[in-house]
Amino acid sequence: MSSDNAIEIEGVTKRYRRGQYHINSLREELQLAFFKQHKIVGDSSFLALDNVSFSVPEGQIWGVVGPNGSGKTTLMKVLASITHPTEGEIRLRGRVGCLLEVGAGFDPELDGVENIYLSGAILGMGRKEIARKLDQIIRFADIGPVLETPVKRYSSGMYVRLAFAVAAHLEAEILLIDEVLAVGDAEFQRLAIATLKALGAQGRTIILISHNMNIISQLCQRVVRLEGGRVAEIGEASETADHYLRALAQAPLSMQMDRSVTAWLQINGMRERSSIGFGLPWNAILTVNSASVTPAAAVLLNIYSEDGTLISTVDTRREGLAPLSLAGTTQIRFDFVACNLLPGQYYVGFSIENIQDGGIIAGADAAISLEIAPASINDARTAYDRRHGVVRLVNDIKINQSG
Repeated sequence: MSSDNAIEIEGVTKRYRRGQYHINSLREELQLAFFKQHKIVGDSSFLALDNVSFSVPEGQIWGVVGPNGSGKTTLMKVLASITHPTEGEIRLRGRVGCLLEVGAGFDPELDGVENIYLSGAILGMGRKEIARKLDQIIRFADIGPVLETPVKRYSSGMYVRLAFAVAAHLEAEILLIDEVLAVGDAEFQRLAIATLKALGAQGRTIILISHNMNIISQLCQRVVRLEGGRVAEIGEASETADHYLRALAQAPLSMQMDRSVTAWLQINGMRERSSIGFGLPWNAILTVNSASVTPAAAVLLNIYSEDGTLISTVDTRREGLAPLSLAGTTQIRFDFVACNLLPGQYYVGFSIENIQDGGIIAGADAAISLEIAPASINDARTAYDRRHGVVRLVNDIKINQSG
């Protein structure tokens, strides 16, 4: 391993096999029993990572970008030793701290302070060493008395604040961060970006996944762009981020991970480009053709701004829908009362996730180019434009005056 590199990845391939479900709990067994009338067909496999190689010099911040299903999260899990590569080799110099997803890494039954000590112990730190950092972590997280309650009761924002504070302050030479900054509010994002810059200046090595190209351009010296599990490009941050956004605009309608599934998206009946009047009702219809059976799937509809920033996600699981059983032709229709995106250019994408293994079955970050047209001249809201942000919040304003 070169003395200048903190991370070396050489020919890493990760193969997953579909059609095999491992039951790890009674809950999973009952969930599958709900779909017992379906037989799982086939035993296909796919490469989540395909011969990936690159090295990250010590003390640099690198970004990883790519569409859903391109292998970003799998790469991070391999680097964190959460999963092992099927082929290839990874060499790391120093302790590794991870912030890969909301809910990962903490024991839900322990409170915040107990989880801080647990995270430090996992990194190989002694109790006294962790105690020296404790006050800094608590001040940075700034979540108040909730710190003394089990983390399973935390909101996603509180969880990420604490998890980021732990990752930033404990003694890890390498930090792996996967998209979690999108969960925090604007003030937390500002603080997190400043902290990551400071950690990079101190000589920490950081790999960051984000759909927000502004964050990538601000923080990273170099960026790895993945497509279909392979390295499509490694280059200077702003240039590579720009190439990624151009690729999004030219992306095929459906990026398939499971070859037995095809899917396409329509907005107001249009498949490639659509225009919606600001404030008007609209709908999105996802049509899925599946030659085999996926007994438990979730569908996500994603809206991105022109610079690739994720604006909003609608997730069937979080809307209270039961897991979808995909077989034959399935249509999922999303109806929206009004389009509150301010006039401008956007992209709408989707992903279909296998709930059992977390894999992406099919998806596209930029399935449709969406133009939001200004409101009718007769609409009082016609004066709203992108100077006022990205969305107009539905509101009911009441004015009371006296005297």
